[in-house]
Amino acid sequence: MIKLLKKYGVELKLKKCDLFRLIEGQKDTFLEDGFAFKMTNEEEMFKYEVILNGIYNKTKIEGEYKRFVYETQDAIQYLNYEEKQKMFNSIISETLKNLKLMKADQQIILIPYLEPFVNERYLNNYMLLTLKQHQLYVKDYQRNIEIPYQLYGLKVLRSAFSSLKGIAEDENYEYYYYDGLKKIYIFDKKEYGLVDSFPIIDKYFQGNTSLDDIREIMTYYKQPQQFINQLHELNYLSDKVHKKIMKKLK
Repeated sequence: MIKLLKKYGVELKLKKCDLFRLIEGQKDTFLEDGFAFKMTNEEEMFKYEVILNGIYNKTKIEGEYKRFVYETQDAIQYLNYEEKQKMFNSIISETLKNLKLMKADQQIILIPYLEPFVNERYLNNYMLLTLKQHQLYVKDYQRNIEIPYQLYGLKVLRSAFSSLKGIAEDENYEYYYYDGLKKIYIFDKKEYGLVDSFPIIDKYFQGNTSLDDIREIMTYYKQPQQFINQLHELNYLSDKVHKKIMKKLK
């Protein structure tokens, strides 16, 4: 079934995808934070997106602290450590409401390529991060696009850090949909890598897809003929393409 959808479905061009172009335009952002940058496929695009959202959060909090120090420099020189932290927490609380995040074992994660205890400090105890040894720890922590999955698994793809939308899972795989390319992506639960992907529309499709419909379609994933019929009923596949695929499936 997947081979047939790849053959008769439409593969939208990756380099014309809005997300691809957004990430390509942020090359310097990755390099400045210590990441190498080379994006050649969809899997890398989704993994760089997670990193980019983490960098945005990290940069935002660091910027808020610099502003806090500048605007309160006359007052904070008379405050102790705890008082400074409490004051900064009250200022940054509104900023945190607007940042993308996820939870891992009850810990809020703002920067998915850093460990939970470092995230906790960015969230609640930023004063510690102003100490030289802590700054060096964060700066020298390894940087590569696989780190979020080694730390948190595929949870990062189910979070606000990713444009992928979870649509199903089974014993071995998690399934995601990305509307920008109108494709379903299959990720391995143990290795966290992309196993396969396939389009769900053909070149005749016009209009919008529905995430609820796609989740419903996925209930027929183990029943290829039903799966294809559902795509056809929603006009994701035209009569012509539907007929060709069904003929091959019989």
